Amino acid sequence: MKVGRKLKKPEKLNLVPILDSVFIFIFFLLMSAQFVEVYEIGSTVPMVKETKDKPDEKDPLNLTLEIDVEKKVVVKTGLKSPRSRSFASTQYPEMKEYLRELKGQHPKENTMILRANPKVPFQALVTVIDNTQESKDSKKKLFEQIVFDNQGVQQ
Repeated sequence: MKVGRKLKKPEKLNLVPILDSVFIFIFFLLMSAQFVEVYEIGSTVPMVKETKDKPDEKDPLNLTLEIDVEKKVVVKTGLKSPRSRSFASTQYPEMKEYLRELKGQHPKENTMILRANPKVPFQALVTVIDNTQESKDSKKKLFEQIVFDNQGVQQ
């Protein structure tokens, strides 16, 4: 026996409750909004000001300490006219005095770039950093910010 099945028509979606809630929500937003009056002040002052660029008379310090495997420290300074001075591991007091002189010439500079060969032991880095700082009883600081350069010393 054949059972006859009739296809049911799909029911239409009732959108009336959704539209009612949207209209109520719109009225709620309009009633709760704060209407603020914006005032504009007329002015003839220009928005942009042209300034003459002052070239820096002083060469920036750009202090870089390069530490090699032999614990030799090369202190490099300057961008326009770079200078360098080498110190052996036994000359850390002389290096500290040289850094004091540099700080005296550039009192506003407080950044030092530390570039080390990847094979330099960690204790050697700590020793160099300790020898570049002032003693704890001194209130004057040399170079407070130390930036580690991950490129290493170029051979």
